[in-house]
Amino acid sequence: MRFGVNALRLSGQRLGIGRYIEYLLKDWDSMLRPDDRVVVYVREPFDKDELGLSDAFEVRHLPSRHDGVRWEHLVLARHWRETDVLFCPSYTVPVHYRGKLVVATHSVNEAEPGSHPWWYHLTYRQRNKLCARRSDAVIVPSLTTKGHVEDLYGVKPEKITIVPEGAPRSFAPVLDEARLAETRRRYLGEDVPYVLFVGKLSQRRNIPALIEAFGRVKRSEGLPHKLLLFGPNVLEIPVDELVERLGISDSVVQTDGRIERHEEILPVYSGADLFVHPTAAEGFSLTIVEAMACGLPVITVGRGAVAEIVEGAAITVDAPTPDLLEAAIRRVLTDGALRADLGRKSIERAELFRLDSTARGTLDVMRRVGAA
Repeated sequence: MRFGVNALRLSGQRLGIGRYIEYLLKDWDSMLRPDDRVVVYVREPFDKDELGLSDAFEVRHLPSRHDGVRWEHLVLARHWRETDVLFCPSYTVPVHYRGKLVVATHSVNEAEPGSHPWWYHLTYRQRNKLCARRSDAVIVPSLTTKGHVEDLYGVKPEKITIVPEGAPRSFAPVLDEARLAETRRRYLGEDVPYVLFVGKLSQRRNIPALIEAFGRVKRSEGLPHKLLLFGPNVLEIPVDELVERLGISDSVVQTDGRIERHEEILPVYSGADLFVHPTAAEGFSLTIVEAMACGLPVITVGRGAVAEIVEGAAITVDAPTPDLLEAAIRRVLTDGALRADLGRKSIERAELFRLDSTARGTLDVMRRVGAA
């Protein structure tokens, strides 16, 4: 069978979706049948040797002045004859594509009020809804997202398959203390303990509330910890103004989180004392699973898909408010026994969410659609 993959998101800084595509391709290489072939469609040049892919993979470079969804609709759509099924890993499909389509819808966060700007409902929501309904199959990572795709997008339940996402098998605690100390000095300027957030500083992640909660705990408890925000500030949140007002300018560090290889983030996770993900809504969270795989205690919100992921293995709050986050952060940072217990639970829970299982489940859906 010939599988196509819309790999547009392999270009640029690889965050959640880019890494998701990268690991799917690498895991598929050992799962393909002898007569299977995968065509990887990209807008920017991509060398498959970067991922160590075999001859079963063919890269089709489709350069164009169009980018994003325009590239999908105006360029990729014309190549429908080349594969038995096209997998689109990030919400959108070329709507004029005449072949079979499988789309991954990772979340329907607009189901949670306040998770996106008002205009999102008039733009991205309508686009994602159209693409899900246009596809022959929709892959979702959680029961919560499945319900949202059915209720808000009007997709029939028989078209939807839950394929949980996860961390690569390589994600495990880094125990080399010298390496961890070097990581702390690299990002924090000194070898001090820290609280970690990983991901885009988007509206639904409630970064100002996290900063305020951290600042309160640091001042009241006299803790040596810093807060590391490891990801791009896409909304240009005034982090400098916030930390100055709270009197913690020397204790909060924000970096775009650019790394050459994904495994370089392992000591960033492993060197932290605590991972906090104060989200309002997620269809899934790769960063929570990655943090748990590295043995971190986790604080997050106990609802929706996030609650499905952590299920008793993390400290959860009812809402990502400064007061609730403050109490949870204080509880974990001041109780070493609790941190150790949560770390053990994280590692056990993370074993249920591994990317090789994601790759196999996704390939099974593609094969079923392609053969129909």
